[in-house]
Amino acid sequence: MIRAQTTRVRALVHSVLLTQQFFVPIALMLLVVEAILTYAIIQRVSYTEIDWQTYMQQVHGVLGGERNYTKLQGDTGPLVYPAGFVWIYSLLCALTNNGTHVRRAQYVFMGIYLATQALVLMIYRRARVPPLVLPLLVVSKRLHSIFVLRLFNDPVAMLFAYAAVLSMTRTGIRRWSGLLLSLGIAVKMNVQLLLPGAAFVWWRTGGLRTTVVQLVVVALSQVVIAAPFVYAFPHEYVARAFEYTRQFNFVWTVNWRFIGDRVFASHEWALILAAAHIALLVALAVVVWPRLSHSTLPTIVRQGFTRRAHSDVSATEVAVVVFSANFVGVVCARSLHYQFYAWYAHMLPLLLVHARLPLVAVPVVWLVIECAWNVFPSTHTSSLALLAAHIVILVGIFRAPTHAKLS
Repeated sequence: MIRAQTTRVRALVHSVLLTQQFFVPIALMLLVVEAILTYAIIQRVSYTEIDWQTYMQQVHGVLGGERNYTKLQGDTGPLVYPAGFVWIYSLLCALTNNGTHVRRAQYVFMGIYLATQALVLMIYRRARVPPLVLPLLVVSKRLHSIFVLRLFNDPVAMLFAYAAVLSMTRTGIRRWSGLLLSLGIAVKMNVQLLLPGAAFVWWRTGGLRTTVVQLVVVALSQVVIAAPFVYAFPHEYVARAFEYTRQFNFVWTVNWRFIGDRVFASHEWALILAAAHIALLVALAVVVWPRLSHSTLPTIVRQGFTRRAHSDVSATEVAVVVFSANFVGVVCARSLHYQFYAWYAHMLPLLLVHARLPLVAVPVVWLVIECAWNVFPSTHTSSLALLAAHIVILVGIFRAPTHAKLS
């Protein structure tokens, strides 16, 4: 009798934590908890001014008729974001009485946060991620701070990025993925880190034609969104909005504190990181991504050219490919500032599960990463710990079994 009850309890626990049977009610419960928690944070934790006023000053310049990006400035620096940022923050400016009603802006970002969580949960459900790791999506102190206590533009960019990934998992709306991804890039260019993975998915789902069409959509939509600036001062716009040679301030680095200021600022270090990024992307394309469909890269390439692509690419494959492409970009980033945690925080639980780490290691690695992002200013120890945790995930991704099912 006792043994039978124990068996039933174990079966129930297994169903709740490791299968999709109760995923939807668990996800809905977490969203409700998040709504209450985020509202409480806005009410009880002081807002910290960092870039919001600068964003408003830059937007006011545009609203005042200025179209030369080199002349758009704020207290903390020049405008270095693409035009989508300008239009969205112009709307926020109007909604918040020229940026003075910060609390109203916080509620808007609470909505962005909850919408992002909902999109991520839908991706996780389609990718069959076990509910056991879902709490990791909602307990990040740094992530709540980035969204509702700092009002950075990174969350806005990632909202479009996750919408794009979700659309890639659904055959009926997959054609919109390029436009959605481009909208994210138009807010902040870090979303470009997802492009190699997205291109692989487009090749898998529609071959050469689909890939070219989607990349053209990405490029043309950037021109349309930035039309007033591109028409008036094209060179100034591209040089500022997509400045790949930007020099980051060592004071704010989270990931490379341990290498020292001299190495951090060197041209040689930048080249090493760029080479590492390219090498990791090539390794993913050759080793990891084809393995998800039990195929090889030559076969996938050949299928794309002969239009024998697969429209039934699994949501798990889509998520792992795009998330891992973004992840190696984060690992090799020239610098990670505190708000950049939003670039990949929501992807970590899925990547940790895919890496097939021992169950006890999943929350441990996540906690190491979370703690590293909450050390201010960063230290040699915190940046080394962050790198070590990233390497653990990377090794796990490359060593993961060939099957794509996560639960």
